[in-house]
Amino acid sequence: MSNAQPSRDPANDGTLVGVFNEVLGKFLQNVDDCLPARVIAFDRATNRVSVQPLVQLLTTNNERVSRGQIQGLPVLQCGGGGFGLFFNLKAGDLGWIKANDRDISLYLQSGNETTPNTLRKHSFSDAVFIPDVVRGFVISEEDAENAVLQNLDGSVKVSLSETSIKLAVGGNNFVLDASGLTINCNVNIVGTLQNNGVNVGSTHTHGGVTTGTSNTGAPT
Repeated sequence: MSNAQPSRDPANDGTLVGVFNEVLGKFLQNVDDCLPARVIAFDRATNRVSVQPLVQLLTTNNERVSRGQIQGLPVLQCGGGGFGLFFNLKAGDLGWIKANDRDISLYLQSGNETTPNTLRKHSFSDAVFIPDVVRGFVISEEDAENAVLQNLDGSVKVSLSETSIKLAVGGNNFVLDASGLTINCNVNIVGTLQNNGVNVGSTHTHGGVTTGTSNTGAPT
């Protein structure tokens, strides 16, 4: 049985620069930074995710080895000023794991300025997960220049342009849950306007009214 070739670049043989390149390369093999990953499980209550890194390791004899799953990473959820945008991640969702410079375990416990709990540096044990759809979504041509919040096929969306906001629900009901609604503009309704299932649009009628030239009373 022959010995496996070491993981080195033959182009580095015979020069001092090549030696330094090999030393730096070996050092970086043990430094974590950023990799794509797939969601295995997500706990929305704690905002922690378990992921599977999607770039394998190569042994010195070119065998491919999957990296181990990483548990309990905090998820980047953008927010500030008392507001936030939060996503419920599902198994199979994609994203990126980004390693911190130092051990962040004590910071995650308190949310305050702390010292590192260990001497660990640049490790995926201290990573944050950054969700990223990456592929499999459709942006319609009309939204090519817009900011869009939507489902993957674009049938339900909020589209923001420089002059307008468009809400689309793909044939589903649009639900407004509020104690009141104030509209400071003209309203054009294409379709029927109903109140508890009764049509109150331009073609609706009132019963018990005698035909004549007088007007009805004011609405109550």
